[in-house]
Amino acid sequence: MTTSLSETDQNSYLSGEVKRYDYDRWLATLYAPPSARQGIFTLLAFHAEIARVRETVSEPLLGDIRLQWWRDAVNVIADQGKPPVHPVAEALAEIIPAYNLDPVMLLRMIDVRALDLDPLPFETTGELLDYADQTGGLLNSLVFRISGGTEKDGEDAARAVGKAYALTGIIRAIPYHVAQDILRVPDEMIRAQGLTADSLFSSENRPAFFRIVEELTAKARHEQETANRLIANRPKSEKPAFRLASLTSLYLARLHAAGYDPAHRKMDVGAVRKIVVLSLGR
Repeated sequence: MTTSLSETDQNSYLSGEVKRYDYDRWLATLYAPPSARQGIFTLLAFHAEIARVRETVSEPLLGDIRLQWWRDAVNVIADQGKPPVHPVAEALAEIIPAYNLDPVMLLRMIDVRALDLDPLPFETTGELLDYADQTGGLLNSLVFRISGGTEKDGEDAARAVGKAYALTGIIRAIPYHVAQDILRVPDEMIRAQGLTADSLFSSENRPAFFRIVEELTAKARHEQETANRLIANRPKSEKPAFRLASLTSLYLARLHAAGYDPAHRKMDVGAVRKIVVLSLGR
C-alpha cells in the first residue's frame, strides 16, 4: 500500500528527482530565494514526470493513460479535492493554492506532452516553436510566479527565457531523441534539403544535417535575443526566473564551436562550468 511521505522525505524526494532528470534547472533553482525553492522543485518534479512519459512506457497508449492520470490529478487538486497518493501530486496540491497557480497552465503542459508520443517530426518550424513555448516557456512563467514575480512584463520575459532554453535543449537532444525513435526536426526543414526523415542521418547527408542544425540554432538564437531584450530592464528581484538564459547562451556558443554537430564532445558541459555561468549570469 502506498503511503504519504513525511514533509522532510517529500522535500528530499522532489529535489532528488529534479537533480536526476533536470540538472540545469535544479542548479538554477539553487539561486532562487530559499523560501521559493521547494515550490520550484515541486513544479520541476511535476514537469519531469510528464516530460519523461515517453521514456517510461512501451507504447503510446500507455503514455496516454499516464498523461490522463496527471490530468485527473490536476483537476482534482483544482477542485480542492484530495490528490492521489504520490509525492509529486501531494506537493502540487500544496503549491497551486499557495502561489495561486493557474491549473489550466498545468493542464496545457500535460496536453502538449502528448506530442512526445508521436514519433513523426513536426511539420513546420512554427509547430516546433509553439512546442518550445508550451513546454519550457509555460514552465518558466510558473517558476517566475513561485519566485515572487507578479508583473505581466516580467512573466512574459520569463516565458521567453524558458522558450529559448527549451528550443536550444531540443537541438542539443537530437542524438538522444533519435536513439528513442523520436524526431523533433521540422519536416519542412528536412524537405528543403532534399531529404526525408529516413535519410537525414545517413553518413553522406551529414553536411545537410549540419545545415539544418545551423538553421535551428539561428532560430534559437533569435528567441534568445528576444528574451535578453525583455529581461534587460527587469528588476533584480525577478532575476531567479531569468538564470537559465545564461546557460542558453553557453549552449548556443558551443553549438557554433562544434560546427552545429549536437553529438560533438564540445556539447558536453561539466557541472563546474555551468555553475560559473549561472553565477555570472543575469
